[in-house]
Amino acid sequence: MRRERAAGAIVLALLSAALVPSAALMPTVAIAAPLSAESDDGVPIDVTVPESTDPAAPTAGTVDDAQLRWGLNRETSGGAFAGGCNFLSAGLAGDSGGARVWGADDGLYAAQSGDVEIVKATADGEWERASFATKCLDAAGNAVTAASTASSTDSQVVYTGGTGTFGRDGVDLRWTGSFTVAFYGGMTYWSATDPVLELDASGNGRLTATLSGFGTSMEDMTKWEPIPGRTVVLAELRGAALLDTGFEILPEYLGVDAAGAGQVARTDTNATYWGAFPATFLGFQKLTGQTGYWITSGGQRDPAKPATTLVVNAEAEAPAIVPTTGGSGTPSGAVPRNDVIASPRAGSAPATTTDPPPPAMLAAAQAWSSVQRGAAGLVPEATDLVAPLVLPLGGTVLAVLVGILSVLNMAGRLRLPWSRS
Repeated sequence: MRRERAAGAIVLALLSAALVPSAALMPTVAIAAPLSAESDDGVPIDVTVPESTDPAAPTAGTVDDAQLRWGLNRETSGGAFAGGCNFLSAGLAGDSGGARVWGADDGLYAAQSGDVEIVKATADGEWERASFATKCLDAAGNAVTAASTASSTDSQVVYTGGTGTFGRDGVDLRWTGSFTVAFYGGMTYWSATDPVLELDASGNGRLTATLSGFGTSMEDMTKWEPIPGRTVVLAELRGAALLDTGFEILPEYLGVDAAGAGQVARTDTNATYWGAFPATFLGFQKLTGQTGYWITSGGQRDPAKPATTLVVNAEAEAPAIVPTTGGSGTPSGAVPRNDVIASPRAGSAPATTTDPPPPAMLAAAQAWSSVQRGAAGLVPEATDLVAPLVLPLGGTVLAVLVGILSVLNMAGRLRLPWSRS
């Protein structure tokens, strides 16, 4: 009978080994107290499963006043060929009734609404709250002009009161409130409400929001159709350097292909600013009539269209990162660049934001990004996170149970089918 028990124990041991090919690859399951049994001779047998010595997984800290600030792109705060300028406004803008320039008494414009504020650059490189009177003036007090892509108010939308988790192992933040992007003095505009930022531990993810607005057309400005709210990706983010206090990153634009959206081909001439905003964002802009302002369309304003730096701070009252401006109305970088994509070749001098790399170098660095990435999610679905863990974890638990059964069988405390005489 003992030989039969031993054979059963060997089978159980082999099954356990098959389930756990390598102990180094499997997590250790901690059992607080040893398991006790007795052998046929009455000698106690203690089985102790060692406690895990692996460090605890990092957790993100909870925050309740995170800050988000972004100017989207320089086109959003630049001069327009009609209506004076393009500008940002706080809050969800009401219905202007048609494609027309906003007036000071319309009640459509706001520099502050709840936790949302619009700021613009000052001559000394600081920031001040914008106003209807200054929304088209650069830091030096000059009216911005569409004739120069370097002419800009350097305006940004600033959210405070963001809640959620923030840390090196990921970001999950939500803000409350809206801002509005108005082009051509308000002839065409849309609003973004309650933005959500989700990044994984690698700094990859998305900024989404509920977008709504009004649809019109340059060919038919009598068209004015309300657009119901829908969730849209405002920015795709890759490789953000997550810190506990804050981070800044240039959203994906350069090198992004927008097939079917009216984007022109990339050439040596436009390679330093060629790209597009995310696919769902462009899909929404087809309804507003603004698609051409968010892609390289071949127009004079193309250099102003790449996404500008997005900043997130864990504490709005004491932000770790406060972006700087050029100070006299001149931007700190004439052409926004994504340094991750436009990386210099080995041995070359480091590139700066005021000195874009040669087109040939940029084209080579961006070759991998010629496929539209907006259609594919950067944040994996929940099933993608669970699937790789199910088999290893399940195998570990089962292996522990099999080991316990084996010990009890050897001690004569458990009768298995093959242990019967």
